[in-house]
Amino acid sequence: MTEFQKITYEIGQLQIELNHLGSCTTKGLSQEQIAQIDERFFLTLAKQNKLIARLNNKPEGFF
Repeated sequence: MTEFQKITYEIGQLQIELNHLGSCTTKGLSQEQIAQIDERFFLTLAKQNKLIARLNNKPEGFF
């Protein structure tokens, strides 16, 4: 598997995780649990953005 294919695959996997985290309901959860879901979502989003920037061969700040 080439580097391009690996990055593309990982971006797809991260998108699946983002879709899941974005659709999680917060009903009945404590503020701490909600904060953990939010943290996971934003860390996953940041990782995906870094991979997309790397795939496009651009510096991360110019995404």
